[in-house]
Amino acid sequence: MTQLERFLVDESIIVKGKVAAKAKSFAISLGQDASNLYICFKPDLANGIIKCHYKKDGKCGPERTCLSCPFHEGQEVQITFFLEGRDNNTIVTVELPDHTQFRFSSPVRRHVNKYVAVDGDFQQYPDRTQ
Repeated sequence: MTQLERFLVDESIIVKGKVAAKAKSFAISLGQDASNLYICFKPDLANGIIKCHYKKDGKCGPERTCLSCPFHEGQEVQITFFLEGRDNNTIVTVELPDHTQFRFSSPVRRHVNKYVAVDGDFQQYPDRTQ
């Protein structure tokens, strides 16, 4: 798991790394802290889909299937998350390695943030999260 010192809403977070050989799934979470996530981005390679949810006050929101999963075992990838505060929501635009984008709306209110976690079958390159 990786944590950043802080990042601001209305900016982008870039995560670079390599999908593990024989990977089944991994997760990248962005938010204020572990209990308040704008997005938990979960590619499920075993089932060929990407699922996302938010977490507010420690409770996970409904899971949404966003796209078919473009990730492959052993693939080097860059995933970019654009964060935009709107009213009491945060809009996260996710750009995948093939430049496909999708938007995810979270009720976790925009804030100065400091939490990025990477878990599962993904090797994040050191010093590459911006």
